[in-house]
Amino acid sequence: MDATPLTEYHVDLPITQLNTDQYFTASVTAVERMGWRIVSCDKPIITCHTPGSQTSQGESVTITIGISSAIFHSRSVDNVDLTDDQNAANAELFITSLNNVVETYSQAEKDLKFFDKGKLIALVPSRTYLVTPLLIYANVLIFVLMVCRGVGPLTPETSDLLNWGGNIRPFVVEGEWWRLFTYMFLHAGVFHLLMNMFALLYIGIFLEPLLGRTRFLSAYLLTGVCAGLASIIMHSFTVAVGASGAIFGMYGVFVAMLTTRFIERTARKTILRSILYFIIFNLANGVKGNIDNAAHIGGLISGLAVGYAFYPGLLSGQRIIRQLGVSAIITIAVILLALISIHNLNDDFQVYQQKIAKFSTQESMALEVYKMREDAPKADILYNLKDRGIYYWNENLTLLKEMDQLDIPDALKEQDKKLRRYCDLRISLYQLLYRRLNENDSSLSDQINKKGQEVEDLMKDIKQTK
Repeated sequence: MDATPLTEYHVDLPITQLNTDQYFTASVTAVERMGWRIVSCDKPIITCHTPGSQTSQGESVTITIGISSAIFHSRSVDNVDLTDDQNAANAELFITSLNNVVETYSQAEKDLKFFDKGKLIALVPSRTYLVTPLLIYANVLIFVLMVCRGVGPLTPETSDLLNWGGNIRPFVVEGEWWRLFTYMFLHAGVFHLLMNMFALLYIGIFLEPLLGRTRFLSAYLLTGVCAGLASIIMHSFTVAVGASGAIFGMYGVFVAMLTTRFIERTARKTILRSILYFIIFNLANGVKGNIDNAAHIGGLISGLAVGYAFYPGLLSGQRIIRQLGVSAIITIAVILLALISIHNLNDDFQVYQQKIAKFSTQESMALEVYKMREDAPKADILYNLKDRGIYYWNENLTLLKEMDQLDIPDALKEQDKKLRRYCDLRISLYQLLYRRLNENDSSLSDQINKKGQEVEDLMKDIKQTK
């Protein structure tokens, strides 16, 4: 690696094991795991910022992916000479994180070689092992259908995941409750799917024969719903997808079983250690990257509750009718929990939409002066400029201040800044128009034309960003 001045560093990284699409996806995952903030992510370029410190604002990192190599470039944001050569260290951190991601993907692929005889048996339904393989089939089938309909197999667009039933608070609060169910059958790329299906396969082999098909399926779906609820409670505008919340729920059920007398004592310790390792590792990993730990924790806690609810019936060997009764009671409890949670959630996005609608109405009223006849009385024009026009622009500024207090996406907050600038420009323009007409001052025409052009340019910019 050739070192450049300490404020800047770049290096060529060969692409060997992966194709360019896979390398792009692995690079995004590597950056997220390190906690670097992604600024833009448009193939083939990834731009991100490292966390700052007391002495530096951090570094701007650009990863440009070519056919056979990628260029890693790190530059100090504040152009401070870094005596510890932080830019070069960033390259080493990225390479290490990327290698770990590639190793994880490779291991997942090895573990999920479906044509390996041992794994193939685990995917074949049987009398006591039916739900797990069917759930895997369903997840894979839906993923294939998504890809066939044009959804990206490696890094699907957020809008595609949303259209297919991804879980997000505003839509659920507004009545699309079914997203709490559909999201758990969607996945954000083939690697996401493979890793979740391996985890489901592992837990299903052990747990489904112990619980039985009815309990296993009801536990999976109910903990998945609880995981989805936890996600929308903690995240206002994150689109959540994946079976991992339900899978964590099943691990929670298994932990409950392992802390009771249902499983033979000598077998508990080894299995419990393995299960707890999986839980702790994945929760810790979720802190680093773009992973919905709220759903994981929600699934885990609800799984523990469901597991303990099932325990008395498992110990006494209840018949199928009683099993269904217990599952029905838990289902009713989850539905009530969902209704209460959704009812109490603040839907700031809906409030924002209402305020934007009011903004548009008041904007129309403020612009009525432009619809007046050219021969309209001077007093009427002055009235519409000041008492209606400037008045409603100020009312819209008040609306925008109220919208600042809402929990809305950053993109909308940026748009609101432009709308504030737009209202300020309109007020300045109206004041100039009022003065020219009231004082018969034609010398203000140049200022009016300039201000009018600023308004037009800003309106074009706002329309392009919508």
